[in-house]
Amino acid sequence: MAENRRIIVEGKHLSKAFNGNVVLSDVSIQCAEGEGIALAGENGAGKSTLMNLLSGGLTPTSGSVWVDGKECHFTSPRQARALGIAFVHQELSLMKEMTVGENIMLGQEPESGGLIRQKELHEKAEEILRDVGFSIDVHALVRDLTPASRQIVEIAKAWADRPRVLIFDEPTSSLNKAESNQLFAFINRIKKQGVAVIVISHRMEDIFATCDRVIVLKDGSFVFAAPMEETDSDEIISRMVGREFKNAYPPRNETLSEEIRLELRDACVGSRVKHVNLKVPAGAVIGIGGLEGQGQRELSRALFGISPFTSGEYLIGGTPRKIHSPVAAVRHKIAFVSDDRKAEGLFLPLSCGENILSLSLKRNSRMGLVNKKSADREIASGIESLNIKLSDSRQEVSSLSGGNQQKIVFSKWIKTEPDILVLHEPTRGIDVQSKLEIYQLIRDLTKKGISVIVFTSDMLELIGISDRIYVMYEGEISGSMKGSEATEEKIMQLSANSGKEAAI
Repeated sequence: MAENRRIIVEGKHLSKAFNGNVVLSDVSIQCAEGEGIALAGENGAGKSTLMNLLSGGLTPTSGSVWVDGKECHFTSPRQARALGIAFVHQELSLMKEMTVGENIMLGQEPESGGLIRQKELHEKAEEILRDVGFSIDVHALVRDLTPASRQIVEIAKAWADRPRVLIFDEPTSSLNKAESNQLFAFINRIKKQGVAVIVISHRMEDIFATCDRVIVLKDGSFVFAAPMEETDSDEIISRMVGREFKNAYPPRNETLSEEIRLELRDACVGSRVKHVNLKVPAGAVIGIGGLEGQGQRELSRALFGISPFTSGEYLIGGTPRKIHSPVAAVRHKIAFVSDDRKAEGLFLPLSCGENILSLSLKRNSRMGLVNKKSADREIASGIESLNIKLSDSRQEVSSLSGGNQQKIVFSKWIKTEPDILVLHEPTRGIDVQSKLEIYQLIRDLTKKGISVIVFTSDMLELIGISDRIYVMYEGEISGSMKGSEATEEKIMQLSANSGKEAAI
């Protein structure tokens, strides 16, 4: 902790157990005014539990929380917020049927005679958004926003209270590079104003851009702490996973098959995707990169028939096909893992087993009745093959960590035995260990002849996992290159030039 700075919030020897299961054990933390603390660790390490204890979301089994040198016994987040502690959760808590402004000002609405002054409310919300560094239509309904915009509104909502301690849980998981940099600027600015910031993130760029020191938890216990200038990402990750972080990406397929599994010729999706030409060999990983918002989302969804191509040719196995719906895509053995697993990848009220089985019920049924033995075998094999960590297949999928939820989505689609797997941001918001396992899974699938198309805004991931890379700019393919020859500089150059660069 920086010297001569007043400690705002402190946790002393905090432990937390649920039904006898200890998830946090004897962890202490101090956060001083103007300080940025990175909290790192795998999913399940106890990070969110610790922050919930500091912000009133949970009460400790043992230990204590102190604010301004006084012991506090929080029973709700409201009590913590009253003392200036706000927590921006990874799981968004916005009211989808309300406007952006109404969400930001919830609980602080300006009133006259019992009526909310709507004009003033939205003006104040707009001012808060500007202070955070973003511009979003405050009259828009939250349900109509992109995941990135919802994340920004959640941050603005927390900042509306002008907290003294602001806690972020994976704040950039839905943001692109430019938006992340804007958020970093906001965090560093409020630190200079004396606000204490705690950042939970699996992204090393986030914590090195915003924090002064790092604390690493593993299996609910403290394992490491250091000033940022005295450590690096490799050391932090090795402390998180318990081993050195080397060879994160499995070896590439250097020789690509001559069999073209999927091909696009002059393909367009309205004005958002323009004249795209690409080939996907059998058993290859094709990466699609570029700055976010350049047509990648529309292209990924067109490949699966959600928003079909409006012109051009879509060939599968050399034969032109009309993929006008997800049903048609599945019929042609195409699978799709969306960038929003909760809205489009999972049935949240259902169990893990029911989710795994959701797309393969037909082969596990007879005369409309599920064959329990067959279904149980199918579920067990999915859990085992993807190393999904859960207590029981009947456990609600909503209770799993982000990494394990993503594995459930993968398992569900793998059960359909696809020839082509389209992935949109497949490792967004998940822990390091789950990322490594998904990278290996992708490569294992290609060894079985499955073609994988990966849309990712993570440049290192794009380079590390792809056999060939295509870069998009303003809806067009601005260039391509072998994965083995790719560099961040080459990709950034193509990301800024609409089709002006020759293929590398």
